Amino acid sequence: MKKIFSFLHRIDATKFCNKNFPDNTKLHIVINGHRKLNVLPILVSSRLTNNYNRAVGLNRWSLRLMGIWPGEKQQYLRVPFMIGIIFFCLFLPQMYALALVMEHLPLVIDNLLTSCAALTSCFKLLFFWQNRQVLDLVIESMRKDWLRGCTDQQTRKTMLKAASRARLVTTLDYSVMASCYAGFVVAPLLGFDLRTSNNITDYPPGGRKLLVQSYYPFDYSASPTFELAYFLQLVGSFFVGMAVSIPDDYFGALILHASAQFNVLAARIDGLIDEVTTTRDCSGCAAVADPSDSSTINRRLGRLVDRHVHLYSMVLAIEKSFSLVLAGQIFCMSVMVCCLGFQILSVLNNMSDKPTPLQMVTLIGTLFTMMLHTLIDCLASEALASQSTEIFYRICNSRWYELPYKSMRCLVPMMLVSKTPRQIKTGKIINMSLATYCSIIKSTAGYISVLIAVSVK
Repeated sequence: MKKIFSFLHRIDATKFCNKNFPDNTKLHIVINGHRKLNVLPILVSSRLTNNYNRAVGLNRWSLRLMGIWPGEKQQYLRVPFMIGIIFFCLFLPQMYALALVMEHLPLVIDNLLTSCAALTSCFKLLFFWQNRQVLDLVIESMRKDWLRGCTDQQTRKTMLKAASRARLVTTLDYSVMASCYAGFVVAPLLGFDLRTSNNITDYPPGGRKLLVQSYYPFDYSASPTFELAYFLQLVGSFFVGMAVSIPDDYFGALILHASAQFNVLAARIDGLIDEVTTTRDCSGCAAVADPSDSSTINRRLGRLVDRHVHLYSMVLAIEKSFSLVLAGQIFCMSVMVCCLGFQILSVLNNMSDKPTPLQMVTLIGTLFTMMLHTLIDCLASEALASQSTEIFYRICNSRWYELPYKSMRCLVPMMLVSKTPRQIKTGKIINMSLATYCSIIKSTAGYISVLIAVSVK
């Protein structure tokens, strides 16, 4: 048996899985003139496993880093540890510093730029960690969708297309976030100052500066206290980057997969109706031959209805897990876009102290990152709304009226449910859509103009 699997390891499974074999095809290994094993199912299963690994690879790696990937030995204390570092080493010292600079609007804006991200990261990690068991079931359902087997080329193409989009978005987001982290954290270590305004909370004045605007009720200027505080802020900033990126990319991948499954289900329903009606046309009567036999049709339709209910349950579980996470993301994006927009316009209007190119690149990159995350969430929800209603239109445009009466009744609940677009609600109040995203950006631009007017006075 070891020799057999060693042989299978050297076979390129794509050469077999990309071909259309009949259902009864068998591919055997012949050893010493005897058939030993039908390897075609193993090759197909290997190909489907590779597709699944490619679809969830980046998200699985990041969730393993957080210790909450399902199906493995999970380190549940990693997320509480991350929350503790962010809250006690970043957020509380920044709130202390905020109380000291309340009368200086530029310093307040500079403080909110990082303290808001730290607070939102704590909430996002907390809600994400609390719903980890619900997400375990969603990931298991996703794994079964891939390993169940893509029996036709169109289904495989639809699922791979959704997986490729999710992987592209995740790769782009991680790249942008890594660049922003490098500019925010690594540049000060190399001697480049990224602060656009002087910080009166630095202790001692003119001495070494911490990573973010913060203040401790003790002397932290001497070694090794300063190095320890700086290191903890470095670690906390890395955790903030993880909290900002990982949940949103994970949400986008799950929603895109659910959208693809709705598309596949709509195609299967349409195919079944066409198959039944074509068979009845060929028979020339309402006769009762397989596969148009009423019991067979009802059984197949029943499985599709169960699949539809399962997909809605899956989307409901995702919405329940990410509802408050998305609300925190919208709040964080609104505040940070206001602060970043105000800072960018302020430094551009300051003729006496022009910003360095590195400062502008870091500010604009951070602004783009925050807007990108919310846009990803809205686009994923928009895709889900579009694909969930595809079932309704597919059934309406089919020859459903030629089905047996009992079979037509099976389609009614599915049509009633899929008639309304299935959108994700943030905080159980706001629908995530492109219209919502544009409304948020419009409101944020108004807040920026208010801040500029107040600063001029």
